[in-house]
Amino acid sequence: MRKSFRLHVFLAVVLCVVAFSGASRLLVTNSAVEPLQGHFSEILARHTARELRATPGPVHTGQLKINLEKSLDDIRPGEMLVWTDQEGPPAGAAPALARALATGRIVWTLVQGQHPGQAFEMADLKANAQDWRVLRTPHLQGQVYVALQKTVLAKAANSILQTRDGILRNLLPMLIAFIVLVTFLLTRSALKPVLMLQKAFASVDVKSQTEHILPERHYREFAGFISYFNALLDRLRASYAQAARFSSDAAHELRTPLTIIRGYLHRLVNETPDGSHAQIQLSLVAEEVERLISISNKLLVLSQADAGRMSLEKQPIKFNDLVGEMVDDLKSAHTYLRFSVDLAPGISFAGDPELIQQLMINLFGNAVKYNHPAGQVNVKAATLQHKLVFSISNTTQLSRTGLDDRVFERFYRHRVAENREVSRATGSGLGLSLCREIISAHSGTIRLSFPQDGWVSFECTLPA
Repeated sequence: MRKSFRLHVFLAVVLCVVAFSGASRLLVTNSAVEPLQGHFSEILARHTARELRATPGPVHTGQLKINLEKSLDDIRPGEMLVWTDQEGPPAGAAPALARALATGRIVWTLVQGQHPGQAFEMADLKANAQDWRVLRTPHLQGQVYVALQKTVLAKAANSILQTRDGILRNLLPMLIAFIVLVTFLLTRSALKPVLMLQKAFASVDVKSQTEHILPERHYREFAGFISYFNALLDRLRASYAQAARFSSDAAHELRTPLTIIRGYLHRLVNETPDGSHAQIQLSLVAEEVERLISISNKLLVLSQADAGRMSLEKQPIKFNDLVGEMVDDLKSAHTYLRFSVDLAPGISFAGDPELIQQLMINLFGNAVKYNHPAGQVNVKAATLQHKLVFSISNTTQLSRTGLDDRVFERFYRHRVAENREVSRATGSGLGLSLCREIISAHSGTIRLSFPQDGWVSFECTLPA
């Protein structure tokens, strides 16, 4: 059997959630730098506008540069330049920037979020093998330029991302718990329709000829599967009904000729000389005919159970008297066996006398038939919580291999013995199947157990 489907879905959802979290983090890390640089550029433009408004008149680029550098962390000399059209660019990389600006091929974009009276534009340039971001704004002395290396903006953006990573590390236990919770809820939500369909399958009564699973009660994705199941159920019911009808018809048709044959055989046995070879042969044939009649009767009862037509004529049954009579008969017929009876006093219940008699005959018959010389048969019974619980246990030389729930199947017979001296008693393979149907018709249960090595027990529970 393959692994749990629920576990498979749970692990798949966990993997998807973790993969989505990792992919989103990687995507944010790779795509957030440029927006953050744009945000810092807007902050720098607003700071520059405040400085220009605070000092009316000519622009002192040196003082403006000092004031702007205060708004940035870990800025090194030469990473920021400030100049105007009248003063010209200072030494360093500014001349290269000025030449790049003079080409006129620079694409300027408007900086968002600025004061209406102080518009800023920005552009990205490359000078002296360095990337720069240049801001410009009109003033009394012409254009005022503020150039900043993009590495400064990148460091500021990375510091924010590192802060974010630190917060995530602190929240990691909560994130793991959240992922597990979300995965559990998603798995439960995904499997709920499947579990509902499973319950619908389990609740269908195979013996009912009209009960089906209604597709409108489930999601339309399951419609094809439900239709296939209903069609399979109809075919199964048709085959089931045909087999039950065949068993019933065959049992009915066989009973009459077998009864006639039995009558003729008994007459021939009585007419032949006692102890003669012919009488012995006729007696053996008569025994086989009796066996066929027993099989026919069992098949008839089983076919009635299959069709749900097993009628019960319940009457009060004194369980102690029934067991006592059967044990006395078995003791006289099987003197080599030891019988032990442990019954609570006054046990009685309501049941069909004929069917209960057949039940006890089958169980005791197996206990004797598959026993061994000097074996034992133990019978225990008691009432517990308004239920009759009784067991018939016996020693056996049958191997444990093959002794399982298959013994309740029709025509299943255990043939493996650990000891070659085990009796060659054979049966029809219908006795225990009939026992299960009789117990089920009385709303009870029967199960096979092994109380100890070399023992087998059938435990039955009936409403008391």
